[in-house]
Amino acid sequence: MGLKKYIARRAVYTLILLIVVVIFNFFLFQILPFEVSCPGIKFNQCAQLLYVPPAPGKGGNASAVIEHERQQVLQQFGFNDPVWSRFGKYVVNMFTGHFGFNVGSVLGGPVLTTVEQRVPYTVLLLGSATVAAFIIGMGLGVLAAAKRGKIFDVSSLGILLFVNALPVFFLGGLLILLQIVASGQGYMNLGTLIISKSGWATILPTLTAMWLPFVTLTLATIGGVFLIMRATMIDALAEDYVVMARAKGLPERTVLYKHAMRNAVIPLATLFAISIGLILSGAIITETVFNWPGLGIAIYMGIVSNDFPLEQAIFFIISLMVLIAVFIVDIAYGFLDPRIRTG
Repeated sequence: MGLKKYIARRAVYTLILLIVVVIFNFFLFQILPFEVSCPGIKFNQCAQLLYVPPAPGKGGNASAVIEHERQQVLQQFGFNDPVWSRFGKYVVNMFTGHFGFNVGSVLGGPVLTTVEQRVPYTVLLLGSATVAAFIIGMGLGVLAAAKRGKIFDVSSLGILLFVNALPVFFLGGLLILLQIVASGQGYMNLGTLIISKSGWATILPTLTAMWLPFVTLTLATIGGVFLIMRATMIDALAEDYVVMARAKGLPERTVLYKHAMRNAVIPLATLFAISIGLILSGAIITETVFNWPGLGIAIYMGIVSNDFPLEQAIFFIISLMVLIAVFIVDIAYGFLDPRIRTG
């Protein structure tokens, strides 16, 4: 199979998965609200109650304006139409960013506005923590494989396995406790102060509030990266081309990083792509523990308040990001692995 056929096949697979995700996302958030919140109510009436603001009382220009907006929402999202007609409008709305309105008791306004406000905080926190965890985990994995069975390998393996086994909320709480002991002051919840600021005034409060959740997520991620890198490096170091490189008298650093690591790092590409794709999912537990104003805590708020439009939009966005990231890595594999080009 040549490279062009490989790319075409991966594109078809990705498109099929996208269609499945779109259909599943629609029917899940049509059926789930109906089962959870609307016993004994007709299906379309349930959808209107949960996705559209209630009808205002009679009288006054304000009531007329609200009723006009309600009718626009009903028309745009097809709540007065049969389910298949509503599905068609849903597809158009999802791909054009018209996600509806927050209907829970915590968040308000358009869902798109909520997402736009919180995406920068989630990308900053999870993006930096993911990159740091992969860099540190890969470096430690290479060194542990090179010193297999020695003190560094055994100690790093034991420590990272222990840290990786700790629940994220426990690890975050432990770091908060250490901060309190080290500073001699009470816990300062800085997360709530960030979202109220704008411009350059947000930089220092954001960095001050971010370091604890950043360390928490980095420590929680390093273990998995380390274990995969160590295992693939051990396999790579046993390959014939590495034995030949050492027999030629090449420096050990060259053997490790230019020969073994180049091939051992390929399996980590998929894990990194999925991690990047899941960035917009937010770190729900970590963001909730530290009250970080990202998408993770917004998802939590949506769950506890039955904010179905928000949940539907974020589920769609996360799924789309993961599909795109995995597709990009699949294409990169076609260039990195000669077996795909010549297979």
